Amino acid sequence: MVETSYHKENLDLLLKKFKTSIHGLDSNKIDSLRTTYGLNQLSEKKELPWILKFLKEFKNFFSLLLLIGAVLAFIGHYFSPADGSNYIGWALIGVTILNAIFTFIQNVKAENAMKSFKNLLPQKISVIRDGKEDLIETKFLIPGDMIILREGDKVPADCRLVECNLLKVDHSMLTGESEPQLRSIKPTNEKELLSRNMVFSGTLVQSGSGKAVVIRIGDKTNIGQIAKLTSSVKSHQSRIHDELNEFVKVISGIAILLGVVFSIVGISIGRTFWESMVFGIGIIVANVPEGLLPTVTLTLSIAAQKMAKNNALVKDIESIETLGSISIICTDKTGTLTKNELNVDSLYCNNQLYYFNEEHKVYSNLRNTHYLHTSSHKYFERILETFYFCNNSTITEKGVKSGDPTEIALIENLETQKSLTWLAQHNSRIFEIPFDSEKKYMIVANDTGTERIAYMKGSPEIVLKKCTHTMVGNKIVKLTTKSIKEIIKQNSNFAQEGKRVLGLAYKDIDDLAANEKNLEKNNYIFTGLICLQDPPRPEVKEAVRETYEAGISIFVVSGDQKDTVVSISKQVGIIKKDYLAFEDVDLEKMSDEELKEKMNDALHKKIPIIFSRSLPKDKLRIVTLLQQLHQTVAVTGDGVNDAPALKKANVGIAMGKSGTDVAKEAANIVLLDDNYATIVKAIQSGRTVYSNIKKFIIYILTSNIPEILPFLFFVLFGWPLALPILMILAIDLGTDILPAIALGVEKAESDVMKQKPRKTSQKLLTGRMLARSYGFVGPIQAATAFLAFFMILFQGGWRFGMEISMKDPLYFSAVTAFFAAIIVTQIFDNWSATTLRTSALKNHAFRNPLLIIARLVEFGLLATMILVPFVQRIFGTAPFSWSVVPYMILGGIIILAVEEIRKFLHRKYDLFGVY
Repeated sequence: MVETSYHKENLDLLLKKFKTSIHGLDSNKIDSLRTTYGLNQLSEKKELPWILKFLKEFKNFFSLLLLIGAVLAFIGHYFSPADGSNYIGWALIGVTILNAIFTFIQNVKAENAMKSFKNLLPQKISVIRDGKEDLIETKFLIPGDMIILREGDKVPADCRLVECNLLKVDHSMLTGESEPQLRSIKPTNEKELLSRNMVFSGTLVQSGSGKAVVIRIGDKTNIGQIAKLTSSVKSHQSRIHDELNEFVKVISGIAILLGVVFSIVGISIGRTFWESMVFGIGIIVANVPEGLLPTVTLTLSIAAQKMAKNNALVKDIESIETLGSISIICTDKTGTLTKNELNVDSLYCNNQLYYFNEEHKVYSNLRNTHYLHTSSHKYFERILETFYFCNNSTITEKGVKSGDPTEIALIENLETQKSLTWLAQHNSRIFEIPFDSEKKYMIVANDTGTERIAYMKGSPEIVLKKCTHTMVGNKIVKLTTKSIKEIIKQNSNFAQEGKRVLGLAYKDIDDLAANEKNLEKNNYIFTGLICLQDPPRPEVKEAVRETYEAGISIFVVSGDQKDTVVSISKQVGIIKKDYLAFEDVDLEKMSDEELKEKMNDALHKKIPIIFSRSLPKDKLRIVTLLQQLHQTVAVTGDGVNDAPALKKANVGIAMGKSGTDVAKEAANIVLLDDNYATIVKAIQSGRTVYSNIKKFIIYILTSNIPEILPFLFFVLFGWPLALPILMILAIDLGTDILPAIALGVEKAESDVMKQKPRKTSQKLLTGRMLARSYGFVGPIQAATAFLAFFMILFQGGWRFGMEISMKDPLYFSAVTAFFAAIIVTQIFDNWSATTLRTSALKNHAFRNPLLIIARLVEFGLLATMILVPFVQRIFGTAPFSWSVVPYMILGGIIILAVEEIRKFLHRKYDLFGVY
């Protein structure tokens, strides 16, 4: 953020420095000044043409591997047209292009984040030049310009106020302040960003008017610095992206090694170079999971659609998997843990505490035996009058309210007790002392026609100092030391509960002139304390419990004051006993190493940390340091000031209702309901997706063994090739993809939210997964398929040592039986892969309708390849004897049984897991 002392400089000297005055700049100097300062707009990086961006997507290892495979396939087809290698080439090119298109779309979405900053700036603004007011485009503003601000205007640049009339500006997007604050001419804080005599580019004038001198434009404004910081923050690469790349490299390395080795072996035993190369390509194609990335993409897309129905809009689908490995959530308070609806909660008056019943719209004491109503309680009527008269919120004819959230809450509560129309018709304001951050109170003088009364609301301590009397039992009595202590004690109790407390008072001014001097005299009558609260969301407490049960830590990072944040954190269960609390001033005193040490210690001891009065740089710093501690961090935010942290986080989560466009663009996920509980549901979805990706990788890998072995046995032992290359593609891109997608949408296993977060060192592909697929299930599939293959050949009279033409109908039937055996055993493998730990036998048949559809599609494709002449000619297939089908089913049953035993040993003795 920008830190200067412009707010503290003498105003006359500041105007002189910028060569301006209250009458604005001299128009004769505009051109030369614009040459010096440039235009008031945010700069953008030069972008590559979209075609070059698209071509860059083909640089990754997987794409290059598939393209090289396609080129080799076309070369092989040139020298051996009968093998149909050209089909392989076109299929590999198609898969590569689809993957590139998807990645390109995702990257284009991410680049839009910076463009949203421009939408914060208004198009035109009123400016004074040569003493005359004019409306100009904001991009032509220069430092020294005198602008006029009115209600509804967006501030076009960073400015120092010269005049202000009840001016309130909403700075929440920059500072995190939950309410618009009244501006002043004098500096009120050492920090420019928090000083009331400054307004900043992109913020909104909520009420009042004023004049201000422009001191910074374009990239030099606070919003420009945030934009620069956001663009400089490198987005955290999703873990699934990295791990899939690593997975592809490992599997492809195995494939290339096997392909090269057995091509050399083929040549060494007398086969031609091109024949050996074609078979080498076959081994590579058999090993490389061509359908993996499309399957992952579709699985994540389906998960994103489901999450959208649960109010989590996913902008970057790869972030869904990252959600599953979140180890810490840095959450905001307002709107996320709370409803973001400031309401009147309770009232202390007449030495009693009353709670407002939202359902019945009444004030009653704890025992519900005493109710407040205006007909019998004069002090209550004075309180309600203070709600209305000491209030600057506005109400349209249609009942729409605008203004300070506290004042809106008071008006909404008043509506439940009294007619606003009657109050408006029988009263008129004659004088006002607006709220000021130094005075900490507001006073309004009002005339009913029969009496003149001054109403006050503000800080309880300040209001009490101006009171000499109070109301007890409809009588006015002198304030005693005892009653003052009781009021202060009650105020302290409310503050510790995180409630916003206002002191209320009034006095008759019939004999006094309604001026500031008389209204500020200390002879008010204290009427009570009114408490307002942004209540916790009722579902958050259970969501917090689930978060802790899932082994995830919670840090609260809020712009609100410490007591409020701590109170809400206790109410929702984030704080149970011990906790640490830091304010922005505490963080300034700590080095990065000190803060890391404190956070690391808190994480090990499972102690939550509350960061209050946090600035944008604080949130970014916290996230950065947590990542250095090898934590996977989710961050929530809604303001422009949150954009750098949202982009830096492993998963940035923006608020859909209260969030700015900048925050939403910088985030990976947008909560449509601004609800913390939705984050927990999203984490469950992420963990489920990761588990499901493991399931379909295990499933996809299994068929590699029956795809590879036919080539190895063909080259080494001269067996007939049991599985031509086109059939491998039919498995990888045809029969495997839909069942794999069905596994990708499997429901969560019962213990998914009771597992600890996945460590950053844990890999998607493990040795155990390879052992399961290549060492157990794959060999069973291959043995079953070879049994079917040779049974068909033997039934046709073939014996070992005999030649068989690859165009022989018997050969077509045998390879079709081999293919069918893989399909049948894969169906059982698919059933087994629906769980990683629990028994798959407990999953009823209709648990996942997509699995049923996938299996029907598999059988449909198999039937098509067997029976449709046109397809038979492409793949070289033919019908085969039904006598081999029971052996195929038996092979599938054996796979299911072996897997059930493995899972039992994993659950019981932690043996043979796939993690």
